[in-house]
Amino acid sequence: MGTMSTMTGTPRLPAWLTTSVAVLSGLLALGVGHLASGFVGAGASPYFAVGNAAIDLTPAWLKDFAVRTFGTYDKLVLLLGMAATIVAFLVAAGLLSRRDARPGMLMIAALGTVGTIAVFTRPDVGLLGPLAGVAATVAGVVAFRLLHDLARRTLVEPGARAPVR
Repeated sequence: MGTMSTMTGTPRLPAWLTTSVAVLSGLLALGVGHLASGFVGAGASPYFAVGNAAIDLTPAWLKDFAVRTFGTYDKLVLLLGMAATIVAFLVAAGLLSRRDARPGMLMIAALGTVGTIAVFTRPDVGLLGPLAGVAATVAGVVAFRLLHDLARRTLVEPGARAPVR
């Protein structure tokens, strides 16, 4: 399998590269959101706000099942499940962005929007809390665009220098 296909005129970046771009951008966004929450309120971390919102929205019978099944590790299992879901979502964002950065940027923006809304709905977060989600979203989208453009310039554009190995 070649690294790029030009069947539709726009060269396609390798899947491993675009998924790496998406996962790295998503991890950066999560880190920025968590860091920003340190300045605007501990409950403002988008990652933890989504987890807490999920717990609040979970029916009692399912919470009881989780506690019976996982014991004191129930929240850890929830957070690991969220991490796996986010990584799968980011991989999909990367795969959909092999020709164009916009699908990945939109998907990261959607993920950030969910985190921001979750922060906004938390009762223990002040008015500045959603800024952590906004900062995370902007960081993730900008990182995705910059890394995707770098990959395209390096691998696709005519006359581009070969990557240093």
